[in-house]
Amino acid sequence: MPLPPSADRLIEFKAIVEAGSISRAADLLQLTRPTLSRRLGELEDILGLRLLQRTTRDLFLTPAGRELYIRAERIAADVEATWGAMKQFDEEPQGVLRVSVPDSELAAVPLFTDFAAEFPKVELDVLVANVSMDLRAEGIDVALVFDEVGDPSLIAKSMYFNRNFAMATKSYRDKFGLPERPEDLQNHDCIVMRDNEGMPQLQWPLTNGETIKVKPKMLASGFRLMVQAVYAGLGIGLLPENALVKNKDLIALFPDLLCRESHFRLVYVEREYQLPHVRAFIERSDKFWNNWLTQW
Repeated sequence: MPLPPSADRLIEFKAIVEAGSISRAADLLQLTRPTLSRRLGELEDILGLRLLQRTTRDLFLTPAGRELYIRAERIAADVEATWGAMKQFDEEPQGVLRVSVPDSELAAVPLFTDFAAEFPKVELDVLVANVSMDLRAEGIDVALVFDEVGDPSLIAKSMYFNRNFAMATKSYRDKFGLPERPEDLQNHDCIVMRDNEGMPQLQWPLTNGETIKVKPKMLASGFRLMVQAVYAGLGIGLLPENALVKNKDLIALFPDLLCRESHFRLVYVEREYQLPHVRAFIERSDKFWNNWLTQW
């Protein structure tokens, strides 16, 4: 059984009909007239149908040729639309870019305003989401998240890593004393963050793999609020290791016994064949976040 003709034969047939002659169509397609005439004949032989009636001056569609031309028009339009869709992968960044962040303060960083100014054709949509989201279902192009990413099919790129220790200020120590063991934290006021699901992180991790439950004085969905509460002497909180350098009033409690490792990750769906505006945002995020979070 002979193979069916390729889509190229349909596009060539469409060109012949619209040009009104094989010669003019051959010029448009950058083929020789004998080549195009031969291909038309082969197409009719494969189909077993006469598609065109030829005179010395004109071409006329047969009923079969008219039906094939209608279908060839649709296929040619689909082919053109397909190549047009592929071109956008190499064009100037443009279109809607949806980015989710876990904290309103992160939505106000210069990365977003700088990106919007650099790429005026991108419509930037920054969404603050404190719970885990289905990126595909919500149409999120890139998500910025703390901690682990549950979906193994997503690409999770670590932007920043830190160790977090239980810390209190000297003013808190002078007023309430300090716990002597990790277990004593249950008798102290603690400033507790919520996780990506919005749940309080009441179990603080010990370095031996176990956890200790703490008593919240304040629950905070935002990292900055948690830091400010600890700085104000309201309680004990899990702060990044570099906070000890920034604030000499802080005391680290049991750093060898209690520690939470944290990652800040850039999460997206596709590793390859990214649209230009998504690729551009990921590239600029890679340069931005490590420096900004170190100073946060």
